[in-house]
Amino acid sequence: MRVLYFAFPVLFAAACTAPAPEAERPPPPNIVLIIADDLGYNDIGAFGSEIIQTPHLDELATGGVRVTDGYVSAAVCSPSRAGLYTGRYQSRFGYEFNTSGRDTVVGLPTEERTLADMLKSAGYATGLIGKWHLGKSEKHHPLNRGFDEYFGMLAGGSSYIDSRMEGVESWPNRDSPTLPRGESNAIFDGFERVQVSRYLTDVFAERAVDFIRRHKDERFFLMLTPNAPHTPLQATSEYVDRYKDVEPAGRRIFAAMVSSVDDYVGDVVAELRANGLEENTLVVFFSDNGCVKYMSQDVCSNDPLSGSKRFHLEGGIRVPFIFKWQAGLPSGATYSQPVISLDLFSTLASAAGSEETAQDSVNLLPYLRGENTEAPHEFLFWRAKPNIAVRWGKWKMWKVNKSDKMLGDMTVGGRRLPQIDYPGDSPMGQETVLYDLSMDIGERENLSENHPEIVERLESELEAWNAELAEPLWPSNRSTLYDLDGQMVQLFF
Repeated sequence: MRVLYFAFPVLFAAACTAPAPEAERPPPPNIVLIIADDLGYNDIGAFGSEIIQTPHLDELATGGVRVTDGYVSAAVCSPSRAGLYTGRYQSRFGYEFNTSGRDTVVGLPTEERTLADMLKSAGYATGLIGKWHLGKSEKHHPLNRGFDEYFGMLAGGSSYIDSRMEGVESWPNRDSPTLPRGESNAIFDGFERVQVSRYLTDVFAERAVDFIRRHKDERFFLMLTPNAPHTPLQATSEYVDRYKDVEPAGRRIFAAMVSSVDDYVGDVVAELRANGLEENTLVVFFSDNGCVKYMSQDVCSNDPLSGSKRFHLEGGIRVPFIFKWQAGLPSGATYSQPVISLDLFSTLASAAGSEETAQDSVNLLPYLRGENTEAPHEFLFWRAKPNIAVRWGKWKMWKVNKSDKMLGDMTVGGRRLPQIDYPGDSPMGQETVLYDLSMDIGERENLSENHPEIVERLESELEAWNAELAEPLWPSNRSTLYDLDGQMVQLFF
């Protein structure tokens, strides 16, 4: 197992190539932003996977900057995307929880300016291919939020292919049909609903290549948000056959889905290269949150991190993060200061020559280039009521509902959690946990009693930050309890 640690100042590989001096900086680049879905920290080769083959993502990392301490602003899909698009902690405008079941009437508030709005104003052609998950109504539609073109699902997910077809593997319901898609998980080309019968990730890749070909002579911003490897776990033999010896079935199919995303990235980079665009295209890759570790099979890996999607443990919010821009960033570098997806707003604005910034967003370019060796942020924060967390240098404090803490600590081990309806607040109360991530990246040892002065300082910072936030615009999707070894456990997301 690799041991990651904090490095102050920035660590760069000895063989890395420095970017051009300020006076020789390239013109604004094309921008390709790729966001995998529910991908674990340890699910690609560049971040330690010894199971899943990701040569194209590994090439991005070796040719660019691999960020070891890259975070997202929420441990679930929709709030994480709301923060990314706006460059603001989504809880500032009440986007606290997932929209699932409400997304026909709620979505990203229309008064919030998006990445696409900013880059369109800067003269970019803008396209989004894949998952939106920020509202289904017309006013929330991507074509009304800064994108010139859109192809994908407005919902939080969709099926990838009919699981009954020859050469398709799925888990856990092999014989359950998943097509035709219904209203809730439809695929759209612009505002028009369309039918897609082939493997969805492959179709997304073809649309991305087509976008690049059509816009090769102008500056473009292409946002690629494949649903993979989010459930349902489905893949074709083209990908599954690479993992014939991997067991159990869920792990095999998940690995195949990650390979489909990797091939997607390879197709995009190959098209950039074929059109002479690779050198001056900024490509950013990360996941919207950590992978799922609470299914009946252990299908993915956040190692060496603890926790998973839905939790403010590192495995829920720290994700693989890669920047590559041959003309503007070092090659073969590793950056080890904490950054967050919110930073992409100001970073992409700076690259594009725009003077726009966002409230919680830092332009990372000087840091990734080694021009600024300070930490981009003194504090990073997370909230999903009643849970709230902060990172300060090596310290991470989580004020957590005790039941969420129990689930976050749990190793799956192949058992399901029986769900029990419970319409109230958890009776278990809250716990304060403090970790020294420089010594305990797996968040195993609670040091809160050993360092009361650190707890006091961080409680003060959390209180001040929390006072700036709005109340959630809608309640949590899960106010149910689980019976975990005889104890009632509640989960909020």
